[in-house]
Amino acid sequence: MSIQIAIPSGPDFLSYEEFAKQYDCSLNTVKDMVKKGELLVVPRTREGGLGRINMIAFRARLLAQALNSRYAVFQ
Repeated sequence: MSIQIAIPSGPDFLSYEEFAKQYDCSLNTVKDMVKKGELLVVPRTREGGLGRINMIAFRARLLAQALNSRYAVFQ
C-alpha cells in the first residue's frame, strides 16, 4: 500500500479578513505574517486592489511542514 499525498482542497485565495476569521487570529497578526513572508500574497491586478493571500502556497507549506515533522519523528 502506497501513501498518497495531496494538497487539501479549499479556496485558492482569501482576503486578509477571511484568513483571520478562518484561522481565528487578528488582522494585525495576518498583516505581520505577510510582512515576515510567512504568507504569500497574490499580485494585485489593479492599483488600490485588495490584497489576497495565496492559499495554495499556504496549504503546500503546511503539507511540507507536516511531512518534515513526520519524517523527523521516524528518524
